[in-house]
Order: sequence, then structure tokens, then C-alpha cells
Amino acid sequence: MIIKIFNILKIIFLILFLILSIYASKFYQGSIFIFGIYCVSFISMFFFLTSRKSSYFEIFFSSYLFLGFWFKFIFSLIFYNGVVFDSGQDNSRNIDDILVIGIFISITCLFSSFISKKIINEQIPNNNIITDKFFFQIFYLNNRILILFLFILLIIVVSFLNYKFSIYHRGFITITETSYLINNLIKWLLLFGLTTFSCFIIHTEIIYKKKIKFITVFIALFEIFISFSSMLSRLFSINALSIILPTYQQSIKLKERNDQKFFILIISVLIFSLLSIYVVNHFRVEKLNSIKQDWKNIYEPNFINQLDSNLQSKIEDYKFQIPEKRITSNQVTNFILINRWIGIDSLILVHNSKKLSFSLLFESLNESKQINTDNTFYETTFGLSSDKINISTHKEILKGNTLPGIISFLYYSGNLYFVLISLFLIIIIFNFFEHFIKKITGFNIIFACFLSNIIATRLIHFGYAPKESYLFVISVILSVIIMIFLSRTKVYFFRKR
Repeated sequence: MIIKIFNILKIIFLILFLILSIYASKFYQGSIFIFGIYCVSFISMFFFLTSRKSSYFEIFFSSYLFLGFWFKFIFSLIFYNGVVFDSGQDNSRNIDDILVIGIFISITCLFSSFISKKIINEQIPNNNIITDKFFFQIFYLNNRILILFLFILLIIVVSFLNYKFSIYHRGFITITETSYLINNLIKWLLLFGLTTFSCFIIHTEIIYKKKIKFITVFIALFEIFISFSSMLSRLFSINALSIILPTYQQSIKLKERNDQKFFILIISVLIFSLLSIYVVNHFRVEKLNSIKQDWKNIYEPNFINQLDSNLQSKIEDYKFQIPEKRITSNQVTNFILINRWIGIDSLILVHNSKKLSFSLLFESLNESKQINTDNTFYETTFGLSSDKINISTHKEILKGNTLPGIISFLYYSGNLYFVLISLFLIIIIFNFFEHFIKKITGFNIIFACFLSNIIATRLIHFGYAPKESYLFVISVILSVIIMIFLSRTKVYFFRKR
């Protein structure tokens, strides 16, 4: 039933996207033909690469591209008079050359997906036949209630410590007194570790019990909700999808029908998503107001004398409205709904620059993460510094970095062929990586989906301190090693000891 509903919704959304594209075309002052091809190409990419035959990486990566290029541009035309936020232009109605690049990007994604399917021969194993018994899977099943209780306790403790001590908050840097090792352990647990264990226990129950334990799936969703709320991140819904989607695909192979329970889970995700946005926006606004007050206390009573009129005006007009005005969570929600996504905005900004070259691309690789109020390489190089005001107090730094994303980052080179070839290889490589993860983890597609989403998210948000991506790579490798250890350790290994 869910598949039928999904197929119906897919047709409805296809029609809706086409109608919105036609409506938005009257606000675009460039070539309507190019605009039409641009819309059709991204809509086609989105629908073809989110089919059942697509890899998880393709599903998430194409979805992010669709939101960053089609969704953001269409709604900027409709609601913002063609002004694409952070594009560096007062309006973006006539950007035919940018749209042509977008067309090539979507076609490249489709072509690389086609080649991947020809090369990768994925054979799904028969999970009904279990030839090996693995220690940690049996140990979990024999102690399931206790382990789930301890897991929930760990989720709450780690998230509480993160929120209480501001170890990792999106958009903020807190100068903490806790050790570097503890900070990175908590950050890894929130982003990778806890969800990795969720993938392990859900997969174990499916393989050995031949059923979906929905309380376990709900605990996994609870973990993502609590973890991302503690990080002040609004990405709960997308990360929850990386658990729900493969779990449902696994349930189709089971004899027991679970459609009604999955409806309940989907409704739970929707409720959690709305609650997450409300809670996180509330926490972020409160934190902003706290920083605002600390900032005012530092610079007052000589506040007016210390700032020239231009700087004072910039601060008063800043989107977080520091230091004079307050903002509401509703204003934050309305703003991020359209402008949260990365894509056409940074491509417009980079394309309009006269600095593009491979030398600039290599120079960007030298950027390091800074715990200060300095602007990023991207913001400084492409003229966003004047619009970005980072606020520093004695304890915290409000630092919302603007990111170019992998497409615009590669376009620092000024060479479209380089961008398209790189994009083609990226999709091929990470499709192979997903296939590899499935094979070495006993075809744990839940874990493979989770990792593919994490990687796609990282690529879309790529561009700040790229040389430090080794930390992300290490985190991924650590998660894979732990999953292999949990999933493939034989019982006899422990008996011999």
C-alpha cells in the first residue's frame, strides 16, 4: 500500500513541480527556452535518481542538488522578486549562462547514474538463510532490553553534555574547558557513533528475528531527534529518512505486513520534524539573544563611540539583528525554508568572479579552520565579507559560515569540463563505496544508507577548510570498522580464549 501511495504522490509532485516552473517563468527575464530546459532537466534528474533502482547516494545527492538549484531558484523568483540569497546580485532574473551550467550538471548526474548501474552488479543475498553466527549480534539478542535501556541512557547523557557545555552547536563556536579528546568523542557519537549502533541493532533484528521491531526503529528516530536538537541542527527529517527508507525496503521482503506500523512511523517523523524545527529555532534564538546581551555588555557604555556609523548600520541590519532588535523563531523558519539550501546561489557568485583559475582552487585548499571571527576563504574571495558579521564574546562566537558546496568549489577553477568530469567521478566513486559497504557489513543497507546520506550532505556543504576533510574521512572509517567488528566477529573467536 505504501508503495502505491508513494507512486501516486510522485505523480502529484511531478505535476506540481511543472506547474510551479511554468508559473515562475513569468518572473524570469532571460530566455524562457533555457529556463524551461533547466527546470525539466532538474525535475527529470530528481525523479530518475530517486527511483527504487537508484543507489542511496544518488537519492540523497540528487535531492540536495534539486533543492539547491531548482527549489531555491523557483521560489526566489516567486517570493523574492528573483533575488537569490547570498548570490551577490540584487536580482537574478537573467542568468541564462548559469542555467546552462545547471543543465549540464543535471545531465552529468543522470549519465553517471546510468554508467554506475551498468558497472555495478548488485546481488542481494538471501537473508532467510543464516550460515554464520556472530558474537555481538547474538549477545544483543540475548540481552536486548538491557542494551536498549543503556543505549537510550547513553543518548540522553551525550546529548545533554553537548547542549549543556556547548561542545558542538551549528553556527556557534564555544570556548570550552573540556578536553579535546572528550569534545571530539561526543561530536563523533552525535554525528556517527550513536546512529551506527542504531543501524546495527535494526539490521540484527531483521536478519535473526525476521521481523521489524518498531520500538527499536522508534528509538533510532529518537536518537537522531535528540542528537540533532542538542547540536541546534534542523536536519532531523532528512537523517530520519536514511533510517526509515532502507528499513521499509527490508520489511517488503518479510512475510509479515508492516504498512500500518510504517504509517505510524512516518507520522512520528513528521511530528518529530515539526517539533525539531520549533525546538531548535527556539534554542538558537535564545542563544542569539544571550550572545547579543554579552556583546552589548562588552562594548557599552561607549557603544556608539566605538563604532562608526557604517558599521553600526551593518550590525543593526544584520539578519540576526544584533545588537538592537530581537528575532522570533517564526522569522527563522520562514527564512531557512527557501534559503537553507546550497546550489545556485554560490554558482552565481563564483561564476561572476574574474578571479577563477586552478591557482585559486589550489589556494583554497590551504584554508584551515579558525576559532575566531575571520571570514572564510569563500566569503573573502567572492565578496561576501561585507554582508557577514561574526560576533565574538569572551565565551562564544556567532559564526555562520557561508559554504559554496562541491559544485561551486570545483568551479573555482573556471573550467566547466573539470567540474563535470569531477562530478561524474564523484558519483561513480561513492556508488562503488556504497556497494562496498553493503558487502563488508553483511548487506546492512540501513548502515549503507546512513553513510551515503552523511557523505552526500558533506559534499553539498563542502568548501570550508577542505584540507581538514581528513577528519570526516577518519570518522567514516571509524564507523565502518566498528560496524564490521559488531557484525562480523565470530562466536568461536571468544570461545577459544
